[in-house]
Amino acid sequence: MTVYSAQFPAPPRPREDRTLIDVLLEVAGAHGDQPAIDDGQKVLSYSELIVEIRDLALQLAAVGIGPGDKVGVRVPSGSVDLYVSILATMMLGAAYVPVDVDDPDERAHTVFTEAAVTGIITADRSIEAR
Repeated sequence: MTVYSAQFPAPPRPREDRTLIDVLLEVAGAHGDQPAIDDGQKVLSYSELIVEIRDLALQLAAVGIGPGDKVGVRVPSGSVDLYVSILATMMLGAAYVPVDVDDPDERAHTVFTEAAVTGIITADRSIEAR
């Protein structure tokens, strides 16, 4: 049971129920030309990021992946492709199941099988439907 007092007041209520994607779209609308992701090799503005996320989400949907599904993500850490893959999965309403690209293939196979993923995003945003 949570007890609030004058010393520990209840946290403020959020303006509304919002997802990370809702917040990202709001920020992109206000700051579209500003850099959103920079992995040291590629920089995407917020507007470019939204386009990339949307395009990958549409590709996932085209292979039958949708809300409530689980998507394996096996993309190099820290890369623009990793963030686009995760955000596209979230935009679609699916959950992502990450496995480090450097982990052995056997581990990735086990994790993705046990999680019952319906598709896997790999390097260069390739999609393997299952």
